[in-house]
Amino acid sequence: MMALDSVRVRLTYPLERVHEPILYRLVTDYDLIPNIRRANIDPHSGGFIFLELQGTGENLSSALRYLDAVGVEVSPIGLDGSEEWAI
Repeated sequence: MMALDSVRVRLTYPLERVHEPILYRLVTDYDLIPNIRRANIDPHSGGFIFLELQGTGENLSSALRYLDAVGVEVSPIGLDGSEEWAI
């Protein structure tokens, strides 16, 4: 089994993207494993998801490029271990 990398991120969805299956695409197109810690999606204002994503480094990089391309803002959470993952 290949070792998996992980990233902890906040995904901020613009209003025009809340009806699209973006998280589904991360799973099916990039073979990522999501661990959703918190989410709030509103069809009238957009939303956010705090999650950890696991996958190969290549798949994670490709998925982050995809998110950027579709206009979902990606903010890292605690990458250097200095922030507590308490969400």
